[in-house]
Amino acid sequence: MTETVLVSKVKTMEYIEFPQRAGRAADARAAAALIYQADAPFYDYWFALTPELIQTNLALLWQAGTGAYSHTNHEVWTNKGNVIALASHYPAERHGQLATELAAQLDLLPLDATILHRRAAELAYLFAHIPHNAWYLRTLTVSADLRGHGLGGRILRDIVLMADAAGYNAVHADVDGGNPGAVKFYTRHGFEVIAETKVRALVDHDLPASLRMVRWLA
Repeated sequence: MTETVLVSKVKTMEYIEFPQRAGRAADARAAAALIYQADAPFYDYWFALTPELIQTNLALLWQAGTGAYSHTNHEVWTNKGNVIALASHYPAERHGQLATELAAQLDLLPLDATILHRRAAELAYLFAHIPHNAWYLRTLTVSADLRGHGLGGRILRDIVLMADAAGYNAVHADVDGGNPGAVKFYTRHGFEVIAETKVRALVDHDLPASLRMVRWLA
């Protein structure tokens, strides 16, 4: 399996190399922690478990061969062999298929599938429609310990370039409205808010509005 190396520059003008590769089932533990940190309130509501048990189930979804959380649909970046960042992005036309596969994987978790599916349906109201000619960035997260090295920005720029080269007219991302740091990050990289979605039934569970942010491509 080939690896590429992403080089990021830190404020001291030193360069740090972060090898990039496809996700692997063996990355499950680290990947689950990164996914959970990206939007803890979302997963707290969905699974209604302790953070440790939530990550255990996210790890099971990561190890699955299909679905939106599967390692087969993610890229990872490493530092000294440890996974420190991951991303999932794809053409809008794949979104429905991945959602269907995820629904099937939820039935296999050692949890009450009825509750999982009901809460997943409620959470789905947070996310605006994805146009067919868009590229969708589902997840981009970097370990808190490695932030500040420019890695997230480099990953995002590469995704935008990939979408542009493939002929799509925009990159769409759903950003937690309660995370001003994430909103500033995307804004700094040319994204703008085009929709704000709040689900009344979820407000009492500390789930803020979801912002659909878009980077338009030439």
